[in-house]
Formats: sequence, C-alpha cells, structure tokens
Amino acid sequence: MKLSKVTGTVVSTIKYDRYQGHKLLKVRHLTLDGWTVGEEMVAIDMADAGVGDIVLTNNDGGAAKMITGDKEIIAGLTICGVVDSYTWQGRTIQCH
Repeated sequence: MKLSKVTGTVVSTIKYDRYQGHKLLKVRHLTLDGWTVGEEMVAIDMADAGVGDIVLTNNDGGAAKMITGDKEIIAGLTICGVVDSYTWQGRTIQCH
C-alpha cells in the first residue's frame, strides 16, 4: 500500500460493467513527508474519496476483487481507505 493524493476525477460515458457504482479518480503517490512523486494514475475508488483527500492505494489487482467480492473485476490501482493522519519519524501528520 502507498499513500496517494486524489488529484482529480475521471468522467466516463461508457464504463466496464464491473465498474458501475464506483468512481474513477486520478491519484499521485506521496512520499511520507507529503511530496507528490511520479505520474498521475487512475484508481477505482472503494472508499468514497474525493479530490484533495490523502488515501491508501493498493496496486495489487486482488484488492478490488477482495473489497467488492467480485472475482472478475479488473483493477490495477485501488483506493482502499481515506487517511485521517499518520505518524512518520515521530511526527503526526494530519491529512484534513
């Protein structure tokens, strides 16, 4: 799992059937000190996240299968939770 920041939404008029009822969001991974790294990626949202939220992302395709109970869903990046705070090097970082 990695910390990521939700940077935007993805609007799709036609969506893979298994994605119905789930948002697609743009995210960028974060370093533990809060800097964005890498490119923006699209993630399926399983945690009701929104733009600006710090989230836990899982790049294991099995995460979406486990959360939805759908063994056929395909997802390379899944938002598994919205982070309120975390502690790193003895410092607590508030995410809201």
